[in-house]
Amino acid sequence: MKKLIIIFTLTLLSFYQVHSQTIEYKYSCGDSKATIIWNKSRENNLIYLKTTQGNEINKYVMTPDYHTISWEYSNQDKNTNIRVVLKNGTYKIDGILKSKSYSKTYSSNGVPWFQNIGFNIGHSIKEKSTFKFECIRPDNLKLYEMQADGKEVVVHNGIREQRINVHLTGLLAKFFGCDYYIDLSSGQFIQYKGVQGAPGTPETIITIKK
Repeated sequence: MKKLIIIFTLTLLSFYQVHSQTIEYKYSCGDSKATIIWNKSRENNLIYLKTTQGNEINKYVMTPDYHTISWEYSNQDKNTNIRVVLKNGTYKIDGILKSKSYSKTYSSNGVPWFQNIGFNIGHSIKEKSTFKFECIRPDNLKLYEMQADGKEVVVHNGIREQRINVHLTGLLAKFFGCDYYIDLSSGQFIQYKGVQGAPGTPETIITIKK
């Protein structure tokens, strides 16, 4: 009986190890440096991702095809704690935004919700493909339609990486754009480069720790 319990325990541990993973990224923007920790797992046919950067915590729940269905965002420094759920084509947002109660709904345009863009597009993009998706901006909780354009593929340290240019759509396209680099063999997010602010703001670079 004891032997069976040990085998069962080892099986559970093996299952957990296979279905959970922790990844660290280096964040740099001018003089600001930080580490971002990703913890991802699978349970009940859903994908869970938690990211931590200082006091900023994001929790995502996704379908097996990597479409976001809920997102929780908290930032103690900004007195913000928000939860967003997408159901039947409607985004419902509730919580506290910058110390004030916040509640709002949006109607989806019918494209996928990719709240953690690097994670989501990394498992959705095909070489040289283009597609649209939706994302909610954390600082103002506005819903934006965005487009991902697959660009050139390069080999770096033996890994085939594709650059994916992500930008707003329509008249807003010229106001924001950034690049994600994805490992084509695994869909793993490798690097981000973009300016997150007004002209003159230093470039933000996020790179996976080797």
